[in-house]
Amino acid sequence: MKVIMAPALGFCKGVDNAVRKAEIAVEERRGKENIYFFGNIVHNNKVVDSLLSKGGKVVFSPDEVDGPGCLIVRAHGITDSLRSGFEAKGLEIIDCTCPVVLRGQSLVRESEKPVLILGYKGHSEVDSLFGSAPHNAIVISEPEDLDRVEKGSYRAVVQTTFSISRMEKILEKAREKGIEIDKANSICLASVSRRNGVRRIADEVEAFVVVGSSHSANTRELVETASRLGKPSFLAEDCESIPDEVFSYGIIGLTAGASTPYEEYIKVKERLESYDNG
Repeated sequence: MKVIMAPALGFCKGVDNAVRKAEIAVEERRGKENIYFFGNIVHNNKVVDSLLSKGGKVVFSPDEVDGPGCLIVRAHGITDSLRSGFEAKGLEIIDCTCPVVLRGQSLVRESEKPVLILGYKGHSEVDSLFGSAPHNAIVISEPEDLDRVEKGSYRAVVQTTFSISRMEKILEKAREKGIEIDKANSICLASVSRRNGVRRIADEVEAFVVVGSSHSANTRELVETASRLGKPSFLAEDCESIPDEVFSYGIIGLTAGASTPYEEYIKVKERLESYDNG
């Protein structure tokens, strides 16, 4: 089987920073104090399992804290109220939030206009953005969500891994409804470059394999990007979970989500290249 690698691989800068910072914190503190993780550090089970194996406990509420220690905040951020709650428990906050997400939170806090958060409902980054709003914000995941928004002027803050096509449809419907939107930020460049990498090699391949977690929004968007280009697209978390149907193709395009370790990507590549389908 022939494998063509898409450009832009390995951890994005935000994930790399979060994982490195968390690893250092765990190494310095394990066996000495309680270590807590606010949620999964990134959306990749192997990365999370590796960190937890060295010590630490995942918590989502101050009520789950057993005693003093440190709290390592995930790359997708934390709400202001939860941060205050953990600080009230006497925890040292080690903030591993992606700098791009931190900027989005600041834009929400500083907005003098009502805020529309363009992103996937229930995603951890969207929750952290919503929890940064001093007043009520509205999460917009689909153009239809604008039906509950009154006419007026709003500031929009976009989830870093949101679908560009979905964002454009939302903005188009807003214009049609007379809703004025001041878009304060855009999709993260790392997410955009990975999607563009899929487009660059699409004509050369028969199908795509995307290495990453189904919990990762940017990974799912890569699958959808390939599908929109008319290419069968398959998600594999590791080399053991490659769908059998993949092996019916002769030329595979290979890419990976921004929180996928490079070594996992290489293992998948080697597994595909070792397969002889005649």
